[in-house]
Amino acid sequence: MNKNTPLYDDEIDLIALFKIIWDGKIKILLITIISFFLGFVYNSQIPVNYTNSLTIKPSKPIEFLKLENINKLIKSNQSNQSNQSNQSNQSNQLYLDRFINELDDYEEFLLNIQNTKKIQEHFSKISIEDQEKELFKYAKSLNIVFPKKNEQKYIINFTWHNSEEAQKILQDTLNLTSKNLKERIDLELEQLLEFEKRLLLNQDRLRLDYLREQSEIAKELNIIDNQIDNVNLSQSSVSLNINTADIAYYLRGYKAIDKEIELIENRDYQNLKLIEQEINSFKAQNIQLADYNVYLMDVKLLKDTKLILVISILLGLIVGIFFVLITNAFQAKKGSKGNN
Repeated sequence: MNKNTPLYDDEIDLIALFKIIWDGKIKILLITIISFFLGFVYNSQIPVNYTNSLTIKPSKPIEFLKLENINKLIKSNQSNQSNQSNQSNQSNQLYLDRFINELDDYEEFLLNIQNTKKIQEHFSKISIEDQEKELFKYAKSLNIVFPKKNEQKYIINFTWHNSEEAQKILQDTLNLTSKNLKERIDLELEQLLEFEKRLLLNQDRLRLDYLREQSEIAKELNIIDNQIDNVNLSQSSVSLNINTADIAYYLRGYKAIDKEIELIENRDYQNLKLIEQEINSFKAQNIQLADYNVYLMDVKLLKDTKLILVISILLGLIVGIFFVLITNAFQAKKGSKGNN
């Protein structure tokens, strides 16, 4: 019987504990209601923000078909194959990287943010000097997650108080980014074509200077027609291969040299005109430099109202139970002192 007494006493204490809690259920309920109310007020004070996530992937290669064809035409026009446009080696992934780099300067994003009602109302209350500082604080709301190794997609996370407005801001930002990058590519093609024109004209100018000199020599020596076959240079180390060196070119005679000069001077450069037409056609074309769809954007509410209310209820129950137990302990201690 003595061995079972501690267990019996523990059971008595547990029953007494539950009785104290049950007797104080009104107090516990009131404290829980107050805690719930405080949690509700706290939840209402937290601003409602959403994380809007959008996946951006490389566009299909067909989007860049005309651009690649232009690069091939430019490449075929170049006599030095090592002197090639860097664009000719670009893939759709690299165009996506350029798109993200354009977006990463936040210029297009901040321009669209600035036009929202929320920002305009906020800016109306601050000085012009502080507006730029405040505007750049919103740049933190846009976060670009770069792809992991062997991945080809970017994730854009945009935190905003209104998911529908966030969708419009992202759409306008990405459209403006694409537009600005397209204009930059157009300008690069124009500059590349202009460089090719100058390079070709310079090559022709150098060739004309050389031919005029050779024509003068032929005229001075009265060499009218080709005399190369009549000159024996087999014992010399001189090569007459014009693809390697134009040695003794005047031996061709000034008649042929002058004709070559005439042909060069009258060139219409049809190859450059073709490239120019293709560039103008590309400039008029709308291409998708990155693959995305804002209507497939994932939206997640940052504020978890349910969790906040559940925690407030549990916290109220715990505080209420401790309050009842502590109050009962003080009353019991006070009663024991009164009896003494």
